[in-house]
Amino acid sequence: MQLEAGFQELYHGVMLVDSNGSIVACNKAANELLNIDGQVIGRQARELLPDSTMYKVLETGTPVINNKVDIGGRVILSNHKPIFEESRIAGVITSFQDITDLDSVAQELEATKKLNTEMEAIFNSSYDEIYVTDGEGYTLRVNKAGERFYGMKAEEMIGKHVSELEELGLFSPSITPQVLRTKKRTTLIQTTKKGQKIIVTANPVFDEKGQIIRVVTNSRDITELSNLRQRLEDTEKLMDNYRSEIAKLRKERMKTSEIISKSSIMQQILALAEKVAGVDSTVLIEGESGVGKGVVALNIHQLSKRSEFPFITINCGAIPENLIESELFGYDGGAFTGAKKEGKKGLFEVAGNGTVFLDEISELPLNLQVKLLHVIQDRKLRRVGGNEFIDVNARILAATNRNIPRLIKERKFREDLYYRLNVVPLIVPPLRHRKEDIPVLIEHFLDAFLEKYDLHKLIASETMELLMNYHWPGNVRELENLVERVVVTVDTLEVLPIHLPDYILHADGSKEKIFVLDICSLKNATEELERQLLNKAFIKFHNTYRMADALEVNQSTVVRKMHRYGILKNKLPVPANQLE
Repeated sequence: MQLEAGFQELYHGVMLVDSNGSIVACNKAANELLNIDGQVIGRQARELLPDSTMYKVLETGTPVINNKVDIGGRVILSNHKPIFEESRIAGVITSFQDITDLDSVAQELEATKKLNTEMEAIFNSSYDEIYVTDGEGYTLRVNKAGERFYGMKAEEMIGKHVSELEELGLFSPSITPQVLRTKKRTTLIQTTKKGQKIIVTANPVFDEKGQIIRVVTNSRDITELSNLRQRLEDTEKLMDNYRSEIAKLRKERMKTSEIISKSSIMQQILALAEKVAGVDSTVLIEGESGVGKGVVALNIHQLSKRSEFPFITINCGAIPENLIESELFGYDGGAFTGAKKEGKKGLFEVAGNGTVFLDEISELPLNLQVKLLHVIQDRKLRRVGGNEFIDVNARILAATNRNIPRLIKERKFREDLYYRLNVVPLIVPPLRHRKEDIPVLIEHFLDAFLEKYDLHKLIASETMELLMNYHWPGNVRELENLVERVVVTVDTLEVLPIHLPDYILHADGSKEKIFVLDICSLKNATEELERQLLNKAFIKFHNTYRMADALEVNQSTVVRKMHRYGILKNKLPVPANQLE
């Protein structure tokens, strides 16, 4: 009885037939799976299952496993095994299992595999990189483009954190941490280990709770575009430099090469410049920025036998390194992408029999220093991309504000080039070492700007004394700029100390706002202070009532003291309604 109960409770359907094909046993699960009603014991199995393969098993004794049949729209999996008694077939035991759902799953799985294969092919055929991480930044998938960008197989990257790959130099900077931090789409430019420039856009993927579960990144190689843009920027910088140099040349052409100087040390420099102008020796002009090295070079050119030929100036520090070679030496047609078909002359060729002035020569790259050395020694050059040598007849002048012997020790400047350039050294002293030149330069620039702006101004004696005592780190250029500044900004006839910038008034490092020129009586000091304050207030307000408010006195006091110190007499005409 227990055996019979167990047989009926089996999960799978089971049927037992004898050697004649009669059903001798059939559990409930088999009845339900086979959709059998009523009594089955003793009936022929062929009546219920006419197409079953169990009959072949009865004939051959060979089991049939995993046989699928469709019964009432359901997929039934059956296994038929023979039963032997003393080597003869006594019957067949058959098990049945409903695999309709499993079959559907298998079909879906097969479809999914097919779709996955298709998506994998699309994923890897994308020219742009697709890079996927989880919500913590660990790499999940990388397509073939990513392998091409980073020079590493996808399987080597999968499982690694983006920060680890960044440390290995595969890309920089990493975009995924930014997305995880901001939870927003982010775009930036990365540099790969191979030096490529790629534009990267990363998008966060959120779950239903708003947590980032994936970061999907798309990248595109823009190296060529970046190179083109850089070349465009370099070309624009070069054009700006040309415009600046042309403006400078025009300005210098409009002036004579006469150098305004009274000091004995500058007279010696100018005498030496006049001597070397008559020969073709290479000259190196040294001195701080703004001392007038370019003016000295122009003076040498205009005093030389080459004065009727071009004077070409090039600032070696103002032109991008990758362009300066072609600017100096020229190039042959097809020397590089974007080169003119007919080629281009360099500045040494353009100068012809004139003079080439290499300003800031210390900024010249080392590889071009070698080429320049050969030009000086052999008087020949070879264009970029060219094979033929071209004769050079231009004279070379150079200038620097750097300590070249120190650069030589630091291996930033070639010693042999230094000696070739330094045949005749000219060292222009800074303005603070030739203070006698300051007054004459001020008067020279003042006259020039007053004529240019059609104005009339005077420099007060105390102002001149301040300017004489200032250390002028920008030298003559700074002095010229300051004179132009006071000419166009000071409204009074006389330029007073209060009109000077604070850095000149307090050049000794003091922070005092009141300026005392020299020892004097307290009465005189008080009067001078009142005069300066009234001057400053008048320049700012042009209205005695507003001046009185600022100085915290009565308006009548302001008017009386202005008359007392003669301030109104020294001012340019001001509308009467503004003085009331």
